[in-house]
This record gives sequence, structure tokens and C-alpha cells, in this order.
Amino acid sequence: MAVQELLRDVEQTVASSATVRNVFGEPVKHNGRTVIPVARVGYGFGGGGGSGKLPEGEGGGAGGGVAAMPVGVVEISDEGTRYISFSLDKKLLGAFAVGAFAGMFLLRRRR
Repeated sequence: MAVQELLRDVEQTVASSATVRNVFGEPVKHNGRTVIPVARVGYGFGGGGGSGKLPEGEGGGAGGGVAAMPVGVVEISDEGTRYISFSLDKKLLGAFAVGAFAGMFLLRRRR
């Protein structure tokens, strides 16, 4: 199988998984509200080939991958529609700062 065919197969596999449901999950309805989860989805693929000292004189390969991360929800109600973001950056920064200060405090206390 030629490298071009491998890349075409990987591209078709990755492209077929790029659906709206992968980015916007199944809606959840509760108490007059509809909540739709939202994710950031990234796709990547690549491949290569060449010739060399192999007995067949050629070589090649291809691969791909998908990564998804939840980023928020869309909430739909009688009051309107809004997007609610999952802001993890501030929480992670806060946790790091608390840990750093606690570590410095404990180090000073040991001395």
C-alpha cells in the first residue's frame, strides 16, 4: 500500500469522526432547561515514506489521533440562551499559588 493511500485512509477515518456530536454532546433536559455540553476537539494525522536498504526497497507509515476536552455548556431556558465556560485556568493558578505559599511557609518553619 502506497503512502498516499495510507494517508487517505487515515484522513477518512479522522474526518468521519468529526461530527457535531463530538463537539456538542447530547442535550440534557431538566426542569425546563436544556443543557448542551461543549468540547474542544483536535485532530491530527501524518505519515511518511521513503526508500532505503529494505529488501522491498520502500517503507512508509501513517497515523492519526483525536483529543477532546470539555470547555463549557450551552444552557437554553425560557429566560434565554447562554454559554457557560469551564474556566479551569484560574482554578489551577489559584491551586498552584496556594501550594507554593504553603511550601514556602513550611520551609521557613523548618529552619
